[in-house]
Amino acid sequence: MLNRLCFLVILLSVTGSAWSSPEIWHPDPTAVWSTGPGEGRLELRADYLPGFGVEIQADGRVQQDRFTRALHIKASQLWLFMPFGNFEGFSGGDIHLSSDLSLRHGNRELRLEGLRLVPGEQLRIPVLQLFDRHNRHLANVTHIHLLADPAAGTVQLHNADVTATPELARILDRPEIANMPIGQLWLDLALDVPPGADLSGQGLDFSGQGLSCDGRPHWPQDGYEVDVEMKSINVVAGGGFDPNTGRLKITPAATLKNAGEADVPWFRQFVPASPSVYPHEPRDQHPFLVWNLYRIMDGRIEQLAASGVKHAFFTINVNCDLNCFNGNILWPGCEDTYGVSNNDSSTYQAPRHEIDASLGMWKSCGSFFDPECTGSQTGSSGSWNNRMLVDPAELNHGPAGAEYFLDAWYVIQFDVDIWNTMGYHRITPNQGGSGGYTFNPLGPFTQGPLLNQWVAEGTTDPLAVHRVITVPSLTPDEPYPGNMPQGHLRVLLQVTELDDGNWRYNYAVMNFDFDRGVEEFAIALDPEAELIETWMGGPPDVLDAAWQAIRLDDRVVFRGQPDEILPWFTLYNFELVTDQAPVGKGAVRLGAAGSADPAFIEEPMPAPGEFAIEGLIFRDRFAD
Repeated sequence: MLNRLCFLVILLSVTGSAWSSPEIWHPDPTAVWSTGPGEGRLELRADYLPGFGVEIQADGRVQQDRFTRALHIKASQLWLFMPFGNFEGFSGGDIHLSSDLSLRHGNRELRLEGLRLVPGEQLRIPVLQLFDRHNRHLANVTHIHLLADPAAGTVQLHNADVTATPELARILDRPEIANMPIGQLWLDLALDVPPGADLSGQGLDFSGQGLSCDGRPHWPQDGYEVDVEMKSINVVAGGGFDPNTGRLKITPAATLKNAGEADVPWFRQFVPASPSVYPHEPRDQHPFLVWNLYRIMDGRIEQLAASGVKHAFFTINVNCDLNCFNGNILWPGCEDTYGVSNNDSSTYQAPRHEIDASLGMWKSCGSFFDPECTGSQTGSSGSWNNRMLVDPAELNHGPAGAEYFLDAWYVIQFDVDIWNTMGYHRITPNQGGSGGYTFNPLGPFTQGPLLNQWVAEGTTDPLAVHRVITVPSLTPDEPYPGNMPQGHLRVLLQVTELDDGNWRYNYAVMNFDFDRGVEEFAIALDPEAELIETWMGGPPDVLDAAWQAIRLDDRVVFRGQPDEILPWFTLYNFELVTDQAPVGKGAVRLGAAGSADPAFIEEPMPAPGEFAIEGLIFRDRFAD
């Protein structure tokens, strides 16, 4: 009995390119499969669309919360191009469906009845386009998770973003919702597999590239290095306001690619792999997506908000160099992506502190999802927990006064280069007349850490410094992955001479994946210097209260309450004003939490004083 499943996620950025009908060459008739009758569901985002003046009605009643409605499928026959059982695109057909839903703005109303889904593509990527009975192009259905089960004779098109077109925005006279995700679509359809169809699952011959499915998977624990790249952040969307705090939810879409030699495990939480497939613990290993919001203004870079952790649940293996027919493994060259609605799912959002970021690992027992260690998921985040939420007042400084950025990072187990697994956009917060926020236009996507926008790596400015710190492994002589570093941090500085002759030192310290965290930050200060002012800050959803600044003989030490640390993927600011100019042997010191080595990390960089520089200071040779 056939039990293989075919996976695909389709990613599309809908702006800037023309749509077209797909043209797929398929000489083998057994590679063309068709869909039949089925069921559908449509989720509309009544949690935030009213913020744009758009009212959603069902059964004549106005909806105020995110909700899902059944769709009536009148007819369904999509043609799927499925060589070797792998989805490669649509070959025509359409789906006719209807609902009792309507969208309204003022005296304008759009009834979502008599709808038709038609295959389309952009940049040779298959999507579905939604038309109404007047043949108006209302929406694009993107980020489709296509799951085919030939044995059961079914195909699922799930978790797809429904993105408003400019035409829909024009109909409702709400131009700001153009290209905005307004919901999700799920379709469950019958599948007709032609007799004699090839289900081997390997659609290409990779022998000429030295790639083969023989002997795979190649796990990192067997010495194959993991290197995953962040390819894009396609959409940044506002998601309404937390009714308890008034803070705005912001969620991105993101795409990654396997650029390394290892096959990357991608097993859904609480659905462990069999030992014969993945013999390592935990067997429900998977990546994690996190994102932050920043502002650069008045010579300072600040983190304004932090997301929780999005647990990835399977990979779609599109645009591969090698695809060995398993959606729980990211194969070489393969890409994976999740849309805005997926990254705002209550089922997969959890707190950051449960992740060992330096290793990219998580244990389900006792976690937010399973606090009683039942072995199954009993916890859920609802609509607002473990999301990135920001005070809207922080976004109202205008384009002339501030620059805003959103970055995202896929935390991948044993990744040898975390810097190419993250990236960022400059964003433009815009609040509409009805209160909702958009973030277009987006600046170009840039791979790497956002901190380069404040002080670039390698700068020669003597008053601006960007230091990258790698905390070495406690077992450096072990073979990979046992020699992975304890983590990475960056310390940046801008020094400004003030009009009154004093000097301002703005330090930005970011912990990327040093799990122990930083519990104090010290700046060398000349004993004769006057300390005029100190300031410390961080994202309010992470930092409960500013750390106390204490002046000692030759330094200023910022320290939090007991057990307070600078956690991973978080930026804190430490600043002071003094009458002392930078000295030649200035330095800062980061105090590491916990009892392991190193106890302190000292870094030479401009400061208003100096103390001895010894590099990494280990507890067995350092006396406090």
